[in-house]
Amino acid sequence: MEILTGGLGNVPGYAFSAVECGIKYRNRLDLSLIAAEKPCHAAGVFTTNRVFAAPVRLCRERTGLPVRGILINATNANACTGEEGYSNARALTRETARLLGAPEDSVLMASTGVIGVQLPAEKMMKSLPNLVLGASPANGGLVAKAIMTTDTFAKEYAVRFACDGASYTIAGTAKGAGMIAPNMATLLAFLLTDMPLAKKDLDAIFRRCIARSLNAITIDGDMSTNDTAVLLCPVSDPPRASAADLAAFEEALLAVLKKLAELLVRDGEGATKFVRVLVTHAADEADARLAARAVAQSLLVKTALFGNDPNWGRIACAAGYSGARVEETRLSVMIDDATLLSNGTPVPFVRAELLERLAKSDLTVRVDLGMGDAEAEYLTTDLSYDYVKINAEYTT
Repeated sequence: MEILTGGLGNVPGYAFSAVECGIKYRNRLDLSLIAAEKPCHAAGVFTTNRVFAAPVRLCRERTGLPVRGILINATNANACTGEEGYSNARALTRETARLLGAPEDSVLMASTGVIGVQLPAEKMMKSLPNLVLGASPANGGLVAKAIMTTDTFAKEYAVRFACDGASYTIAGTAKGAGMIAPNMATLLAFLLTDMPLAKKDLDAIFRRCIARSLNAITIDGDMSTNDTAVLLCPVSDPPRASAADLAAFEEALLAVLKKLAELLVRDGEGATKFVRVLVTHAADEADARLAARAVAQSLLVKTALFGNDPNWGRIACAAGYSGARVEETRLSVMIDDATLLSNGTPVPFVRAELLERLAKSDLTVRVDLGMGDAEAEYLTTDLSYDYVKINAEYTT
């Protein structure tokens, strides 16, 4: 597998565009487009929030159809906007499809930003001709920039892999820095490939990879109304369908999604630390995920990490209430390679040495349950003063 420079623009068969529409702010890219040269299958994973945005509703209705494009806007979530918001999403995608020369229901939509405000649909409609006209394979990087909200940098990744004598590419971009929690993590993510797969295989592989990447990160335990991850591949008869083909594709897709997940966490709102929570020797994978999520999402653990406080008791406590099978006499806790609890017994440590270790920007928290052979990993951050400041002033 070869890591490529850049993101979406590496994948042949797609064009990209972004414009300054002025949806909420002036002089920033806020409306973007991913356009496919040919009809594509679409796999989609969306928020499990029962309060979900109009574009999520629209995508759920259309991911079973051939897709020719994705229209994306930032700074306005088009959530809690009722039938007017849904009608605006339909109208904007219908016009985008017309300009692309595609069927009116072949364009998906994704939005991010403030909840409860109607889209400036008329203003956006006027920007669509230039958006479509400006679409080019060279503009993939513009999409990564245009979808940002509180992100501090654009997030993109691409790999090339060999498959039965042929070479294919998978690339992705994502946004998200706060309101990040599993099922789905609060984000927008768009992934493209030139490898043709059957729709059922695309769906199954995407969901498996999402479970081990975007659904294994947490910044603040919150969930949005707009979480959307979409993967496009060209429709082809016959598609790639051998076990070896599908395994190669899944390996490459997981690599891209895991890298995007890491970038999202590294850009967590106000974060000063990037933390891997690794749970080992769980009774089964479900238990491993329960314990890893509880530790990664614990506000007390996250604040201790921010303060460089070696409070392993908070880690053990979170594992204990996670719902996983835990026995105190089998439980061990480590930070990097320093063991703080071994089979339920505290291990003495030199405080100055551990404080120096905790001051690092990258940490690994290990929890050994001693119950079996399963393991799981979550990515998380600490919780800082700046997180509170960013979110206290979000709408103002």
